Amino acid sequence: MTSQNFSFFARFLPSRAIAFFGALAVLATLALGGCGYHLRGVTSLDPVYQAVYVQGMSTSDPVYQQLQRLFLNTNSTLVTDPSKASATLVIDRNTVEQRVAVVTPQATVQQYELYQRITYHIELSDGRRSPEQTIGQARNYNYDPTGVIASTSNEAQIRQELAETLARLLFYRLSAPVKMEPPAAAH
Repeated sequence: MTSQNFSFFARFLPSRAIAFFGALAVLATLALGGCGYHLRGVTSLDPVYQAVYVQGMSTSDPVYQQLQRLFLNTNSTLVTDPSKASATLVIDRNTVEQRVAVVTPQATVQQYELYQRITYHIELSDGRRSPEQTIGQARNYNYDPTGVIASTSNEAQIRQELAETLARLLFYRLSAPVKMEPPAAAH
């Protein structure tokens, strides 16, 4: 290759490469937008959920903590003062059950199932409330009686995963239309 040919490529290659990669970026953006993928942005909840108070669940509960993380990227906030709430997420029951899932022929437990269930309803500041709803999730984990520390660590990780999943389900329920019952008539 002569020096004259090299200078030709050196002069036109950068501008063509920039144009090529620019066109490629535009096509990739259009393809991702068309397939339903969207970059993360602020999630908009119904304005009635501008300030949500969670009743019946400690702020140290892993489900509550995950809800806090989910609310960080919204136009709404979780509040700790019920008088400042536009809506109240009332946790009627929050139970975690540990069940035997698999038993060996020698009658030793080989696998447990953790099942967490949350029953809740929503109360709005105008007195309307949603019907009671229940969400639940289950996860299995192996149990080794000779490795109790490892099994305990595995159980803690499963409990955290359950909390994250249930918090997302609660959050998505808030972003979905909810049928509200009219306020109870005063007697």
